[in-house]
Parts: sequence; structure tokens; C-alpha cells
Amino acid sequence: MTTAAAPAPAAAPAKKSYFKTIAGAMLGLFSGAAAMYATAVFNTVVKPNPPVANFAVSTDGLNATCQNHAVGTGGWWDYGDGSPLEAYDPGKPNVTHTYTKPGSYSIKLIVRNFLMEESERSVPVDLTTPPQTQAPPTVSDFTVEAIGSQSVAPAAFRIRGKAENTERVILDLGDRVEVNTDTGTFERLVVFEKPGQYPIQLIGHTGKQAVKQSAMVTVTAPKSGTLSVLLKVTDAGARVEKQTFTEIVPITAPTKGTKTIERVIPARAGFNIVQASIGKVTSSAIQNLKVAVAADKRTAKITGEWTGSGTEAMVPVIINGEKTTAIAMAPESLAAAFPPSGLPTIKLPLPPQPRNVAGVQRKMSLEFREASADGTSRVLLTVADLKVPYSGTVMPVRGTSGPQPVSAQLVGDSVVVKWGN
Repeated sequence: MTTAAAPAPAAAPAKKSYFKTIAGAMLGLFSGAAAMYATAVFNTVVKPNPPVANFAVSTDGLNATCQNHAVGTGGWWDYGDGSPLEAYDPGKPNVTHTYTKPGSYSIKLIVRNFLMEESERSVPVDLTTPPQTQAPPTVSDFTVEAIGSQSVAPAAFRIRGKAENTERVILDLGDRVEVNTDTGTFERLVVFEKPGQYPIQLIGHTGKQAVKQSAMVTVTAPKSGTLSVLLKVTDAGARVEKQTFTEIVPITAPTKGTKTIERVIPARAGFNIVQASIGKVTSSAIQNLKVAVAADKRTAKITGEWTGSGTEAMVPVIINGEKTTAIAMAPESLAAAFPPSGLPTIKLPLPPQPRNVAGVQRKMSLEFREASADGTSRVLLTVADLKVPYSGTVMPVRGTSGPQPVSAQLVGDSVVVKWGN
């Protein structure tokens, strides 16, 4: 009797392995197809176009207009002159910026999409003011007036004039030159210590053009024994510069569960923040915006609530700043000789208060002199820190016996000096 061989025990497991292989392959194909399909959907439906910073520039005098051809949801304009960045508005076809002075600048545009991909482009611009728009410089109302009844050394003169459409005013006194950047009405008190003829010129200059008016003054030598007085005035104070800035503050959406927004804006270098206000906000994602200036005026704080969607908003803040610089003006001198006879009194007009200077502190000194036969003079009395009214005595002068009384008092905008009783 023949017994049949038992079936191989490995046959059943072989069928099961084959089925798993086929099933795994099918699942792999399905997963790959699904991933490819999902990637295609993301690229065509979800993923935005890459940003493109593209624009053209046209100029008119100091105005530059940028024609917007860019692609992006946000960004900034940088005009290259130190002014605050300006938020990019994709719906605005043109933006115009006015420069404060001619020169070569580079305008940069940075744009990005909501995936924070960025693109930038820079365009150089050369701005010049058309010559036909520049009015020619003028100098008018030029006068030179002697202080006192006689032009005896040391002699003082008041110079007046008006310079318009100029960048600087040059005063040529023959023995020295002074340059002043304050234009408009001009007034200066000057002293010539030595006798001689002095050509005086008032020149208005633009850098390319210059105009002038001239006068000649003669200072004679004093006779021996002539008494004179020299007044020096030195002003000090603070020059206050005021500027308005617009700071563009980017604000990102706060963390989940938080709506409160706080941002601190520091003052620009050298400036204090006097006042701050919120400009025009185009985003509706932020509500209840406020800005407050700190007690030390060094910062301003923005507060508000994030109530909308999106990831970022631009908040323009208008800052009124002040910069205070301590200055000391150059000393101005006045001098005159007492008349040889009659009332021994001299009226010396004080120089005008310096313009654009706050908290002016004025210091004065007074000097009494007597002319010698050799053309020189000797100092009889020096009052280093003159406080008016003042009274004192001077050492004996030639032809007198005993100390001589002198006095000074303020009358209007002049110091009146008296010699004798």
C-alpha cells in the first residue's frame, strides 16, 4: 500500500506573502499619487506667485514719481534720503516723494508675499533743480552807519542790509571776512581798532552766483589824551531745531489668545519727542489705536487691540521732534570816543538778539582807554563782568587830579556810558 505524500507546509504561507507584496505595492502607488496630487494642488491653488519688485521712476525738479509694476502683498519704499520708510500699497499705481535738496539718490522697493518671500529692486535717480526755477540772488538796503559823533580809532559801525535768494552772506571788512548762513535781513556791529580806510562789502552767494554792494569807511587816529570806551557783548543760549517725522511701525499678529498690542518707538538721535499722533491706518485688523509720549520724551508707546485676520499691519506714527543744541555766539564789540567838549556821554547800541536761539544769556564787559601821543592807547579801567547800572572810578588821566567817576546804565536797547559827574 502506497501512502500519498503530505502537502508541503510552506505552500499556504507563500500565498499569504504574495498577497501582502501586491497589497503593499498598490498602497505605495496610491500614497505616491496622493502626495503628487496634493503637491500639485498646493502649487496651483494655495502657493502665491513669487514677489517681483518692479517699478519705473520719473522726476520733475525735486519730485520723484515711482510707477508701480510690482507683484506682492506688502513691503516698503526706501527713498535713500534718510526719510522714514513708506509702506508699499499694492493697489496704488504711483507714489511720489519730494526731496529737500538736489543730489544723487537710490530708490529701493522691497516687496513680499504672505509666505514672507521677498524681492527687491533699486533705481538710481539724479535730481537737480532747474536753473529757470532759481531766482537770482539780491543784496539791497545796504547801509554803513558810524556809532558816535566821530570815527576815531577804535571806531564802531553798524552795517545793515538784506540778502535774498542766497545760501550764505559774506561780510568783507577789509581786514577780516565773516561768513553767515542766516539770510534775509542782516545787521552787524563791527569795530576797527586802528586808523585807516576800510572797504566794506556785503556779498550774497548761492554757490554759482554772487552779488554785492560796497562802501568805504575812514577811521582817523585819535589825538593824545582822547578818552574812549569799548563794550564787548557775548551771547550764549540754545538753538532749537524742530522736525516732523513719519515712522512706519510694522505690527505682527499677537500670539493666540492675546489681543493686546504694545510697541515702543525710540526718539531719533539727538531729538526729543514733543508730540505723537497716529496717521492713516489702511488695515482694519487693529482697533483702538493710541500713542502716548513718555515723560522723558525719549520714547512713544503705541497701544491697541488686534481684532482682525492676517499676519501684519503697518501703522504710521507722526512724530514732532525737537533738537536742542547749546551754542556760544562770537563776541561783538562796540567802541566810541568821548567828544572833546560838551557832555561826556556815549550811547552804544546793543547788538540784536541772535535769531532762532532760546534762553539767551548775555554777558558784557567794559573797557575805558586813553590815547597816547605815539598812536597807542593805555587801558584805564576794565570791568570784566558788567552789570548795569554800574558806577565806578578810573585812575587819573592826563590833565586831571584824582580818580574820575564813570557810570553805565541800560536805556532801551543801548548802554549809555558817562564820564564824570
